[in-house]
Amino acid sequence: MSPGVPFASAPAANGAVLTLPVAPALRGMIDAALNAVMEEAAAEARLTMGTLGRCADYALVGARVLRLLLNRPYTALSGGEVIDCGSGLYVAMHPGRKARRSARKLSELKDYHCWIEALHPMPDGSLRREIIDFTMRHDPLVAEVCGLPFTHSHRHDYLWAWQEEIAPLPLAARAQLPPQSRSGDWMWVDQDCLRLLKKYEQDHEALLARLTGQVLHKLVEAMQAQEEAAQMRSTASLKLA
Repeated sequence: MSPGVPFASAPAANGAVLTLPVAPALRGMIDAALNAVMEEAAAEARLTMGTLGRCADYALVGARVLRLLLNRPYTALSGGEVIDCGSGLYVAMHPGRKARRSARKLSELKDYHCWIEALHPMPDGSLRREIIDFTMRHDPLVAEVCGLPFTHSHRHDYLWAWQEEIAPLPLAARAQLPPQSRSGDWMWVDQDCLRLLKKYEQDHEALLARLTGQVLHKLVEAMQAQEEAAQMRSTASLKLA
C-alpha cells in the first residue's frame, strides 16, 4: 500500500461504537478525555512529577478504551524511544540491558517508554500497522530533564498515525541506539520491558479498570456537549434565516 492511502471506510465491527478511520476531531476528544483522567489521578496520588513518567498508564488505559470503542486488537507495548528535540538534537530513552533483566517490577525500571499499536487486516491480505502515543505532550519536559533544549517547531499532544505516514528515524539519531532499535523506528519493543508492563497490568487491574471507565464517561460527556452545541448553533441559524 502506498504511503498516505487512507484506510478503506469500513462499517463498525460487531460491538464497536466507532468506525475506522477515527476522525481527527474524535481522536482529539479521546486524547483529551484520557489525559484529563490521568491528570486527576496524578493529582489525587500527589505525584510530584504529575503525569510525567506515567506512559504505562496512558498506554494500558488508552488501549482498553480503543478496544472497547473500535472492537479492534489495540495493544500496549513497552521498550525504548527516540524523541526529536529539534535543531538536530535527539533524546534516546531505553533502559540498560542489566537493568531490564534484573528488574522485578516496572517501577524499578527507568527510561522505558510505552505506547499503543494495532495491526489491521487489509483487503489484499496485508496488515496495516497503526501507532498511537498519548504522551508526546511530555516530550519537552523529558528533554528538559535530560538537559537539552526543546526547540521543535511542531509540538503535538499525541501521535496517532499509520506506520507508513511516520518519517524514518534520521541517520544522525541511529548511531547512539542499541542494536534492536536500528531498524529506523522511533519506538521499539523490548521483551523484558514488555514482560514488566504485563505484570504491572496484572498487579493494577482494579485501578486500570476504574480509570478506563472514567475515560469513557468523560468522552461521552464531551460528545454530548458537542452535539448539544451543534444543535444550538443550528437552531440559532434557523431563527436568523
